[in-house]
Amino acid sequence: MAQAPAKLSIEHLSVVFGDAAPAIADLSLDVAEGEFVAIVGPSGCGKSTLLKVVAGLQAARSGDVRIASTPAGGPKPKIGFMFQRDTLLPWADVTSNIAVGCELSGIPKAQHAERIAALIALVRLQGYEHHYPSALSGGMRQRVSLARLLAFEPDIFLMDEPFGALDYQTKIAMGRELLRIWEASRRSIVFVTHDIEEAVALADRVIVMGARPGRIVASHDSLFERPRDPRSLRGDPRFGALVQTIWSELELSE
Repeated sequence: MAQAPAKLSIEHLSVVFGDAAPAIADLSLDVAEGEFVAIVGPSGCGKSTLLKVVAGLQAARSGDVRIASTPAGGPKPKIGFMFQRDTLLPWADVTSNIAVGCELSGIPKAQHAERIAALIALVRLQGYEHHYPSALSGGMRQRVSLARLLAFEPDIFLMDEPFGALDYQTKIAMGRELLRIWEASRRSIVFVTHDIEEAVALADRVIVMGARPGRIVASHDSLFERPRDPRSLRGDPRFGALVQTIWSELELSE
C-alpha cells in the first residue's frame, strides 16, 4: 500500500523487567494511518509487552512511542485495547456493555441509543440486545467487545490475540468480520497473534519478532489486494509460500 503518514512511531524501544534480560531491545516500528499491521513471534518475545507500552500500561526502559494526534494542542489520542478474552461486564447486557464505550468516548447520552443500535447491526448481533454475556457464545462475546471498542472511537486499535481463544471456524468468521468493519473505518490496527496464517490473511504488513530479547527480524508487505476474503486466500500458492517463509524466519530467530 502507498505509505501514508505514520499514525504510530516507535523508536529504539527497550523494556526490562527488574534485573532480568531485556524483554524488548532497541525495537523501532512505524504504523501508517489506516494500516493493518500484524505481529507474530514466539511466546515470550515481547509482543504483548509492546502493545502494553504503546497503551501506556507498561513503562519502557528507553526509547520513544508517539501516536499522531488530531490538531496540535488538541486532546490526547484515544487508544483502544482488545484482549484475547473479553472483558465484558457480566452483570450488564449487550446494550449496556456497548454503552460503556459511548460513555468513555464522551458521546452525548441522547445519542447513545442510535449509536449502539448502529454498532449492534454492524457486528450482526440484532436480536441479542438484552442478552447477558453468560448467554452468548465466545464469538458473540468478542463481537460485543469489538462493538464496545468501536463505540469508544479510538484513534488506533491494539488487539492482543483477540480471537486466540476461539475455535478455528469461529476465528475465521471473526477475521472476516474484523476486515469488513475495518474496511469501513480504516483506523490503524496493531494485531498480535501466534497464528501466522491469521496474520497473513488479515494484515497489510506482517512483522516478525525474534525470541527474547524481542526485536524485529523481518517485515513482509501483503501480496493480496483488498477487499479480501481470508477463506479464499488459503488456496493461493503465494499464501502458503509466505506462511512457510515466516515459519522459517521464526525458527532461525530462536
